[in-house]
Amino acid sequence: MLMIYDSYIEPSGTHIDMLYHCNAMYNQTMNNPNLTTEARRSFKAADFDFLGVLEPDVTTKERAENFERKKIENTANSIHTIGEAIKAQALGNKKNGK
Repeated sequence: MLMIYDSYIEPSGTHIDMLYHCNAMYNQTMNNPNLTTEARRSFKAADFDFLGVLEPDVTTKERAENFERKKIENTANSIHTIGEAIKAQALGNKKNGK
């Protein structure tokens, strides 16, 4: 019961610390003079939530499932990208007469 009170009823240290971190990183990123205006528009404060604490109505189990799903998708995409690079390199060699 104490964990539920600490997590959902009273904003606890983890949630408040993550809000502080996200806002600090967001402000630091927005004040970077090397960013384009398009890049500035694409950032949100929630992008810096590395623990996934600020996602509304997401349980820990759902958060873990989403993390695993994204990990599998990233692996599949990287394998596909490597395969495409190998194909391009192989086709590029044939075009050069080798």
